[in-house]
Amino acid sequence: MKEFVHGALVECRPLPAHLVVPFETMGLVRGALPLWSRHLVRLEAAARELGLVQGPLQVPGGLLHAVLDEARARTHDVVRLELAPAGAGGAVVWRVHTRVRHLLTGPVVLVPTVARRAPGLPPPHLKALPRTAYDDVLSEARAAGADDGIVVGDEGAVLETALGNLWFHVAGAWVTPALDQRVLPGIARAVLLEALAARGIEVVERACDIADLHRATAIAVSNAVHGPRRAVLARVRSRGEEASSPCEPGTGILTECWEQAVLRRC
Repeated sequence: MKEFVHGALVECRPLPAHLVVPFETMGLVRGALPLWSRHLVRLEAAARELGLVQGPLQVPGGLLHAVLDEARARTHDVVRLELAPAGAGGAVVWRVHTRVRHLLTGPVVLVPTVARRAPGLPPPHLKALPRTAYDDVLSEARAAGADDGIVVGDEGAVLETALGNLWFHVAGAWVTPALDQRVLPGIARAVLLEALAARGIEVVERACDIADLHRATAIAVSNAVHGPRRAVLARVRSRGEEASSPCEPGTGILTECWEQAVLRRC
């Protein structure tokens, strides 16, 4: 992890685990960060809601170039940008971490989870540390042999995954869980909604439940690192069964919309 100080990124120490810190995770495309401005808008909104900043977020000059130089020098293609408090007076510190994007060779295998949020964590509609609730979801899913876990609300609502937003193809239309303060307003989600609407493709934002998981003829997950990816539900692996795959009408339209929307910004 590095901090942006006097126009350069320098090594820094880890933050206390309890500190509430808004952050953004984004993927490089052709050596660029085409959704950088969208991430800054969401970061500023989170910082304001958390009381970290009062006025407009002041982005240091040269930050984007420093981030890109850091990623390229390390041949990394994922960037995490954190906005940490720096004492009294509303000062903040920009922190940067880069890593290699990990790619799956097949669909993302999902399993519903029952992990619950402990008191005192940032609300789920904000992307902020600590993310122990999502860490628990991911751990529970991977213990079951899946790649990611579906967050299920107390009343059975299907909300999101530990790592992204959900999409279901139900009754001939794409459906995604509505933003009800329990779902992160994903950057990739917003890009896809805009791109699909521009093509005249029906998209419904509504409450979803377990029945939608089983009625869907296709499932996808999306985030700003990978864009949309086809997903399937995991069966009970202890019985030797494989991941289930619904009759696939084609999640390719999501990928096509994503690539067109993102690549044109590079």
